[in-house]
Amino acid sequence: MVKVNDVDWKAAAYEDVTKIMKEVGILPLSSFIPNHPSLESITVQEQWHTGLETDPWLWRDRLPGDGIAAYGRFFAKKPMLISAELFPLIKNLLDEPYSVEERYADGELPKSAVELFQAVEENEGIDVKELRSKTGMKAKESKNEFDRALIELQSKTDIVIAGISERLNANGTKNGWNSTCYMTAKHWMELHGIKANTLPTPEAKNQLRTLLQERFSAAAGVYLRKVFKL
Repeated sequence: MVKVNDVDWKAAAYEDVTKIMKEVGILPLSSFIPNHPSLESITVQEQWHTGLETDPWLWRDRLPGDGIAAYGRFFAKKPMLISAELFPLIKNLLDEPYSVEERYADGELPKSAVELFQAVEENEGIDVKELRSKTGMKAKESKNEFDRALIELQSKTDIVIAGISERLNANGTKNGWNSTCYMTAKHWMELHGIKANTLPTPEAKNQLRTLLQERFSAAAGVYLRKVFKL
């Protein structure tokens, strides 16, 4: 089996990145995992922000929309894609055994995170502008609190980035930049027919440990073993 760091991965088209995604399992947008590919490293700078089908900036939203990969800031507060095949195992290890409300009651989550989660759960696929409005965090001074709560919920795989929606004006024509959308990870998995990984934690850790040894570079393996406390 070929290790991901032994291949010079290159993605010129969306079809390329879908294949690479399944092979590498974890694909950060930027290169922060040692000796491991990223969306940045498998593409060329000229591809980015063109608005064309070959634009990796658009792929990052299309991949979760197509059910190819989950998208979010799952660890290190960095945006990344995790393949649909690997995400259930990663979710099993990052997930908390207690609900958002129980974690808030135990002092482990701020109230803003609970309100955000509830708003996403009640409005699956909600865009970020509406989410800020529904949670009363539209003001500029609330932005940091809002962003921290979003990252906290993604780091425990409570929510994922579901893609983007086009902002439309009253006439139904595009108005301004596209907006990021969120949904619960559970809903995203159900939407794409992805089954949960329910292994007990020791077995789930063993499964990931084996995968890292077989598929990832030594440097990436060391880094990820620390992340997942293996």
